[in-house]
This record gives sequence, structure tokens and C-alpha cells, in this order.
Amino acid sequence: MNDHSFVVLAYKNSPYLDECIYSLKNQTSKSEICICTSTPSDYISAIAKKYGIEVFVTDYGKGVVHDNNFAFQQVKTKYVTIAHQDDLYLPEYAATCIAAAKKYSDTLICFTNYAEIMDGKERPFTLMIKIKRMILSIFMPFKSHLRSKFWKTRLLSLGNPIALPTVMYNLENLPGFQFPTELSDNVNTIDWQIWRNMAAMKGRFYYVRNVLLKRRIHSDSLSTAGLENNTRYLEDLNMFKQFWPGVIAKILAKVYASSYKSNSES
Repeated sequence: MNDHSFVVLAYKNSPYLDECIYSLKNQTSKSEICICTSTPSDYISAIAKKYGIEVFVTDYGKGVVHDNNFAFQQVKTKYVTIAHQDDLYLPEYAATCIAAAKKYSDTLICFTNYAEIMDGKERPFTLMIKIKRMILSIFMPFKSHLRSKFWKTRLLSLGNPIALPTVMYNLENLPGFQFPTELSDNVNTIDWQIWRNMAAMKGRFYYVRNVLLKRRIHSDSLSTAGLENNTRYLEDLNMFKQFWPGVIAKILAKVYASSYKSNSES
């Protein structure tokens, strides 16, 4: 059996699902691949059959946290990446992340740099990407990993620089890992809170500086949800308050709110 799995979270009939799985099948190192969905359909089944992969079905309407936890339950390998159906993983993603994780036996997660696709084209770096790269440069200027609980927490204090779909989990160091169920309603900050919780654990965060993922930005993606009201701002504010006094937290949340606007810009 391979050391690594991709579990693709499929929701309804995404026109990008085939392209996503094609990118996983064309990795330079082989991984186990399966689909998890709460919305089974002939469309998803046909793509799974095309690529010879299994589909696991869970209950509909239980939320993002439940769907991710269901995906983790299907994994039998040491390493796993929960792939988002709209995204493209570059051919060296799995091999690079596995090699990086193996450098340190205490690695918890390995995550990578990424670019964005909009309307079929890679777009210039947005303000949000620039902010995330700046945060990573501040806290990891000369090395690509953090082990100290203090510095892992500080990494997250200026925002969330870790893009969820780029993350490869080392389940050997995260036995029984699940997304906390109390996060079910905070769709936009689930990953940020997870890294916050994980920062308190013994183990290392490893950052691969190469762009190994292309995230697709469109009107139906989760990354654009909540931008037309105060939901995203309020959730970010609650996160910043875990690290900073109220006034500073409000300033940082407003900066983040401005940078999110780039998700709707071409």
C-alpha cells in the first residue's frame, strides 16, 4: 500500500471534478485516491468509474466538519490530503510533501504555497495571497518548519497563512484526528481554529515554498462564501481575539476583510 492518500470531497456535480482527479492521477508518486460525498449522483459515479476509484457516501446536510471527518475515517495510509473538487494539484505535490514530512519524525502537517485560477486562467497574486506569504516570511524567514508551540501560535496570530487544501496530514502523529464538531457553524474559520488547536500539540508544521496547488476561485466556491455580509468579518474577529486585545483584533479583522474582496475581482 502507498504511504499517501488523496480523499476528494465531492459536492453535487462540479464541472471541475474530473480535472481535479486527473491531476491526482498524474502525480509523480502514486497515492491511494477515493471520493467522499453526501450528494451521490450518476455524474460522480461515472467519473469514479472512469478513474477506477471508490466512492464513499455519507449523510446529506450534516455540514463541512462532518464531511471532513467522514473523509478521514476512510483513510488507511500514514499521510492524507483532503482534496477539494475544484482544485488542481501539480504533479510534484505528493512526492514533495512526503519527502518534506519524512525529514522530521514529529511532523504534524506539511502545507504548500499555492496560486489561484479564475475563469480558466491563473491570475496575478491577490492581496490575500501576498498577506499570507508575508506572514510566512516573517515567522519562517530562514527555515521551513516550526516546532515550538509559541512560534506556531504566533504564526497564526496575524491571520491564517495555511491554505486548507494544500495541507498533508501525518496521521501517525495525529492518531484519531478529527475536526472539532463545535466548529460546524464557523465555515470560514474552521481551518484557522484547527491550526490554532494543533499549534498547542507537540510536533512540527512544515512549509513547502513551491507552488504545488492551483485553487479555483468562482462564485460557488467556499472561499467566496460570506463575503457579501458580515459573517466572514465577525468570524475573523473572533479568531483574532484569541491572540490580541479587542482594538488590535478589530484592526486586523478589517485588514483581512479588505483583502477578501480580491476573491470577486478578475
